[in-house]
Amino acid sequence: MSSAAPVHSPKAPAQPGRMMSLRLESKPAIYSSYMSFLEYGGVFLPTEDKFRMGEEVLLVLEVVGPGKTEKLFLKTHVCWINANPTGGGRPKGVGLALGGDESGLKAKAIFEAILSGLLHNERATYTL
Repeated sequence: MSSAAPVHSPKAPAQPGRMMSLRLESKPAIYSSYMSFLEYGGVFLPTEDKFRMGEEVLLVLEVVGPGKTEKLFLKTHVCWINANPTGGGRPKGVGLALGGDESGLKAKAIFEAILSGLLHNERATYTL
């Protein structure tokens, strides 16, 4: 099960446009959400909110893996927009590209450790 919720914060020029949170609670949800085809990885965020390509989003990400839950605060950018749900099971939402900073690299390592052996699978994800 995964869940996404907006985290409201006052807008300030030095702050990202918005904050969002995402909790990925199962290996299938993690697989469907992870965007391994990006340089530093990325994550799909199911949401009804509207976004612009390149928009900065501060993401509070919780990944429930075997034995422990990782909570990360990530500076991301919108790189994928699915404005309408599809018949193939792809929900409405946005893809957020992780950065090459320490927290982004840690998130990528967590995703890839949990999904070891599944990354080159042909099963559909929320993006491809």
